[in-house]
Amino acid sequence: MYHSRNMQLSRFSTILGIIFTAIVGTLLHFVFKWSMDHPAVALFSAVNESTWEHLKLLFFPAVLYTIFEYASQGRYIPGYLYARALALCTGLAFIITAFYTYSGILGNNYVFMDIGIFLISVILTFILTIKIQKWRRMLPTHTGIAVLILLILAAAFFIFTFYPPHIGLFMDPQAGDYGILAVFQYL
Repeated sequence: MYHSRNMQLSRFSTILGIIFTAIVGTLLHFVFKWSMDHPAVALFSAVNESTWEHLKLLFFPAVLYTIFEYASQGRYIPGYLYARALALCTGLAFIITAFYTYSGILGNNYVFMDIGIFLISVILTFILTIKIQKWRRMLPTHTGIAVLILLILAAAFFIFTFYPPHIGLFMDPQAGDYGILAVFQYL
């Protein structure tokens, strides 16, 4: 009975997480402009059309849902946070790999393909969390490693929003510029 109830709760929570992340991530694509380019909003929403900035659309909603899920049930599930951190890294890597693969093959990128990649990455992140929990024996230290991974990624998003490396991953293909500072130079 407990196992069945726990699995139902996990399925429900996974579906809810997918829906939450997809909706909030989609909204985060527009929030920076809606905020009239507020620098604080830039920390967690896309400030341009670069691939790097679009990774925020998966990362921050998934982390927000993970915090909620961890507080409500995840802390009772061995390895939950570690599994989610690894799955989230996989989802982020999928976005980069799928985008550059298809746009390199086709020679162009298409909005419907980008949206599809985003939705697949959201589903991948949440489904893979469950799969990783089943595959690996988790140790107590894995929670600390998971928190460290998530904090490093969050810091990278914050720093690279304002000081992005000048490589393709960070370049806005529409404007040919990098990061938020490029947005402010046009004001």
